[in-house]
Parts: sequence; C-alpha cells; structure tokens
Amino acid sequence: MRRGMLIMLLGLVAGAARAEEPALARYVTDDNVDVYVALFDGQAVELAGCANEGAARALIEMPNDRPISDRTQVDLTDSAALGAHPSIPCNPPPLAEAAWPETVPIWADLAANGRYLLAAPNGAGFYALDAKCEAIKTALSIRERTQGPGFQGFGQPDPLELRLTINCGPGADAEGPLVTDPESGEDGWTLHSAELFMSEAGLPDTLLVASAPMGEGRGYLPIRRLDGVEIAPVFLEGGARLEAAKAALRELFSVPEDAEVSPLGFEALEAVQSALFADICTMDCDGYDHAHGFFAVPGIDVALSFEGVEQTPAALDILGRDLSGLRFGDGRALWLQGCAAVASALGIVPGEGDWKFMVRAAHSGSSQAEAMRCSAARAATCIRVIGPDLPLVPEVFEASGSCVGKTRLVVRLPEAVTATAPLLIDAEQGFAEVEIAPMPGLERAILTVPADASRAASPCLLSSPRVMIHGRGDLRLMLRDVTLRRRVAEVPQEAIGLHVDTGTLVTDGVIMVADGDAGLPPERGISLCSGEYFARATRVHAGTIAVQGSNSRLAISGAPGAPTTLGSARYAISVSAKTEMILSNVTLTGRVGASLFNASLDAMNVRLVSTDAQSGSSTALQFRGISEAQLMQSTAQGFACVGTFWTAGSAAVFTLPGNDLVADNTRPSCGAGVVQIIE
Repeated sequence: MRRGMLIMLLGLVAGAARAEEPALARYVTDDNVDVYVALFDGQAVELAGCANEGAARALIEMPNDRPISDRTQVDLTDSAALGAHPSIPCNPPPLAEAAWPETVPIWADLAANGRYLLAAPNGAGFYALDAKCEAIKTALSIRERTQGPGFQGFGQPDPLELRLTINCGPGADAEGPLVTDPESGEDGWTLHSAELFMSEAGLPDTLLVASAPMGEGRGYLPIRRLDGVEIAPVFLEGGARLEAAKAALRELFSVPEDAEVSPLGFEALEAVQSALFADICTMDCDGYDHAHGFFAVPGIDVALSFEGVEQTPAALDILGRDLSGLRFGDGRALWLQGCAAVASALGIVPGEGDWKFMVRAAHSGSSQAEAMRCSAARAATCIRVIGPDLPLVPEVFEASGSCVGKTRLVVRLPEAVTATAPLLIDAEQGFAEVEIAPMPGLERAILTVPADASRAASPCLLSSPRVMIHGRGDLRLMLRDVTLRRRVAEVPQEAIGLHVDTGTLVTDGVIMVADGDAGLPPERGISLCSGEYFARATRVHAGTIAVQGSNSRLAISGAPGAPTTLGSARYAISVSAKTEMILSNVTLTGRVGASLFNASLDAMNVRLVSTDAQSGSSTALQFRGISEAQLMQSTAQGFACVGTFWTAGSAAVFTLPGNDLVADNTRPSCGAGVVQIIE
C-alpha cells in the first residue's frame, strides 16, 4: 500500500513555495567565447556548453523579456562565488563524465517540498533542485539517477545543510514580476483539514492541520486534541463547537479570520503522517497534561504512539533566532523558529542553554532540522516599500501612521537607493525588529548612506566617529542581500558602517566593500557594543577594522566553498572586554587577523591570510590580557608570527591545522605565550 503511494508521488509536485527565480549573466573569456552563468539566490553556477543565449534561457526557463547582465569573470567570482558550485550542462554528457558523478547520493523529497536533493560532489552539504524544472532535470539526468546506485530513497537526508537551491523561471508565459503589497503581511501559517486513517475501523478521521513556511516549502502540524477535546468527533459533529475550535486555532497561529480552512491535497499527506500529532492547550493550561502522538511507522500504522515525546534542549539557528522543539519517533523532531505562543500551547517550557554550545550546534548543522517559522503576526508587521525613484529617509524607521502599535518593520528596497542622512534605528522608535532587504524579485539592493555624527551617544565610541547606520536599544536589526556603500564627503573622515548598542545585528548576504564608484570603504565596517552579531555570507573590507566588538557575542559563518570574508589593511577583527566569538568557514585578511583583549575565539575552518607579509608586526592572532583561541582545521599563512602575546596567561591552540604553520609563517609564537599545534 505504502510503496504504491510513493511510486504515485513520483509524478506529483507538492505545493511548496517556489524559490526566487534565477537570473542570467554572461562573461567573455580571453578567447572571446561567451560563457553563460545562472544566478541562484546570488550564487553563480556556470551553464556549461550553452551555444547561445537562447539555449541558456531555455535551460533555466527564463522569459525572453527578462534582461541578461554582462559581467566579468572576476566580478562573478568575487561577488557571486563563480566556481564554487558544479556546473549545469546544456547538453548532458554520459554520467561517467558528468560534473555530478553517477554515484552522487540523491533523494526524492517530492511529497513535502517538491524537490530533489543531491549531495554536493565538491564538498559538504546538499543542492536542492525544484522538481518543476524539467530542462534542468534532463540536463542533470535526474531520472537516470533515481534508477541508479546513488538513489537513497524518498524524503531528505538528516541532517540537511542546503548549499544552494537550483530552480527555474516561469517560462515564456510569465505574468511579470511580483509587486509587493505594502498593506499585506508576509507568508505565514494557514489552517487546513485532512482525512487520515487513525484506527482499525476502516473509516478516516478528519483533523485540523496547521501549516507554516519551512525551508523552501511548508511544514505541517496535525492537531489531534484542543483544550482537552478530541478534534475528530468535533469535526464530525460540526456546528458551533467546530467553529469555536477553528477560531481558537486562527488566533494561536495568527491566521486571518476570513482565511478558508481548505482541505489538504494528497501530495501533503505523507508529510502529515510523518509529523507530530499535537495536543494543544490555549486556555486554563496550568497543569495541563499534553499527550502528543505520532505514527511509529508512517503510512503503515493506524494507531498513534504516545511514549517518548520529549522537549529538545534550547537551541539557536545560524542567524541567532530561537528554536524550540519536540523529539519523537525514530530521530524525528518538530522544530519551531520564533514561535513562543505556539511552543507554549504545545507545553514547551522556555529554556536557557549555553550560548557557545547552541551556536556551535547551529554552525555544524546538528539538531538543525528545518524549522516551521513564525514571523511576527501579520497584524504586528509593517511593510514599507521604497519606490525606485525615491530616497530612503530616516522617518521610514519610525512607528508612525499605519505602523503605530506594530512591533516589526520590513523595509523593501529597490535595486539602488540613497539615504538622505545617516540612519538611526532606535528601539524607542517603536519597533522590536527591523529588516532591510530587496523587493521580491531582486537578488540584491545597493544602499548608499552618508556618514555623519550619530544622534545617539555610544559608551563604546570614545572618538565620536561618523556612523552610517546606528542601531540602538533592545532591537534586532537585520540586513539581507544588501550592498552597503558609503557616500563619500568632500573631505573623508573616519566612519563606521554599522554600529549597534546593546541590541542584535544580523547580516545575511551583506557586502560592504569599495568597488566601482563606491569610493572609500568605512574605516570600521561593523562595530558592536554590549550586543550580539550573527553573520552569514557576508563580505566586509574596511580601512582599519572590519569587525570590532566590546563586551559582545559574535557568531560569524560562511558555507564550504563560499566563506564569509572579513578584512582590512590592519585588523580583520578586534574584540575586547569579555567578547566571545565563534567563527566557521570564515576568511580573515589583514596585517592582524584577530586581536583579542580579554576575549575568546572558537573557530572551525577559518583561513587567516596576511596582507603585509613583509611587515615584522604582522600576526595571525594577537593576545592581550587573558585571552584564548581554539582553532580547528584552520590555516594561517604569511605572517611574521602566528600568535603574538603581549602578556602571559593567554593561549592559542590549533587542532588539525590545514597547513604547515611553522613553514608558512616566520615564527609560530612571539612574546610571552606559546602556540600549541595538535596534529
């Protein structure tokens, strides 16, 4: 029965949310040959062997009216990681000769997310391929692979660390780009009904199922009991009790009152059967005994199991958002991201964990199953769209007009926009969370900001430098897929690109460098004062210090083959006053890689590269006060000293270094300390 259902699912595609459509670029080689490149979420993948533009467009199903950008190979390599991902052929070669070998493991994750998952042939992680992309499926011989030795079955690997999603455009019949509605909220939870066999009686029961964004698709939470009452009999009875149950769940999951409770399609049922069947409490919950259930063998069992459901330890995702969850069954888990109300209704008690442990787990991908996301409720979210010909004014960040009373602000930028003045984003303006990102359909936005004296003092900025963007107070400030440029005054003065006091700063896909007509970079790129900083896929090149922190926490990560890069002429990182740092897949360039003053560094797969190999003062790690650095599978190259110790009592330990630290640097240790090498 189950095998037959899975075979039928091969021909179906789930209604998962589509990834952003790819863009098409072209560069010319030294031999005057056109090479076509697809940009998937800003990452470049060569379309190998495409004879002309038409062939490249056909491969990624890109409409003829969407422009192609002419770039250089250097630009694509630097800004879009060209060469970091295997190519996609226009004309598929035999599998034995393919960039993706025949033995590459592949999963058919069709029922839940409408995609295939291929293990990366050139490193760790996985590539997702939208199952709707027929041309790319043919190019990568997906049908042949699912019949070969690499096929691992249905579902997805665990853990799953996605490197890139390969998707396609809408084809020639596209209706045009998506236009953001400033009055609407973001994609959130929905409520559905589903018929499931839950007993030997032979008749299905009807349950309510909540669905939320998860990864690039959706996750499902079937609800078997609400406030002590079984849902199936209530659904069978109908009437006022059913409507009251729907109303309670709409309120819990922030589903609009007028949203239809629609039946789930057949393609979602496998994911529902594998999920946790929730026992939810929304009122009088003191002492409530939650009895969550699950099918031990989904698709086969018709009776739920109730033993072995337990709360997961406190966790964070890679961008510092809280994760809560429940483990159940054989290695399955329900993860919730930013869902305090839902977690409470499930009986999950908020917990505190060791920050370093939680960040290490997030960076390694352990216990990081895709989480069902709870954005701020639609009613609490304000979206402001900056038109293509309009400037960005500081008043955008104030909770005024229709944004009064809302806690989350999303600012959507056009392809390029200039701020009229430096931006002060203060929690006192009314928002607890602010996100700055491109409009839907844009890969990246260029934001140009002047630097001037901040309107808010900072205890960590004694020299009163100019600041481009200043975040202040108990606020989470996130910049996503933004290139931040400094508008240069007639007489350049010291400036900081992003400074945050006491709050949380997140940069995801952010670039802050001097390129083209952008002029000088800020002297200090990113600065933290008693705050937290989470970064992914970020590139900062500053004049003096790329990242600095005082009494702060920094969790900075990249991806294998596409590291986050931080550098300056002097210091890549400078931290002090009990600052804790965790780095993974990061490249640090400068005369000094990382300077620690009463601070700690925990690093995995970090490259320290000297920009001043001739200087006798260049050092990969500089220690003052009582500081320590633990580096696993990392490298340091071209420095006068691997570790420089100004005072005794500090320690630097390299475990399984990726290069010969003694041969590739002048000296391993300088001053009153020792660099320990374990290999």
